Amino acid sequence: MPARIYPVLEAPAGLPIDMTVGFALARVVEAHPALAPLLDFCAVDPLQIAVEVGMVYPYEEGGLDDLGDIDFGLLEWFEPVAGLAAVERAIAAVRDAPQSLAAAIYDPSLRPADVLADLEAIDALLQAARQHETRFHFVQEA
Repeated sequence: MPARIYPVLEAPAGLPIDMTVGFALARVVEAHPALAPLLDFCAVDPLQIAVEVGMVYPYEEGGLDDLGDIDFGLLEWFEPVAGLAAVERAIAAVRDAPQSLAAAIYDPSLRPADVLADLEAIDALLQAARQHETRFHFVQEA
């Protein structure tokens, strides 16, 4: 499965979530200085980390049962206004200097229009989240 970064809403309230968003953005978000601040809004799933570092093996029968007594805390949620500011700065950076994406990573198939489309779709969802007064966080899949 390709990498992806996408928003999740605390209370979706029927808002349409585009499951195709975030594939182009994920390819460059960590390497581009104007896009990296979006990672500040990622929620870390402790269970996923435990699996990735080999604390547990989810494919074994009862593999996740070992973590049943551990309190991982709650997922962090963010106000849409804060996320919108970061997304709008990222959109402006890509529009002003689309060649900066190629400077951040070497990926001949990465198109600035695709990254911009991801950012604009995320912006629209966060605008709707703000209107519905629901918080969000990003999920980053590797």
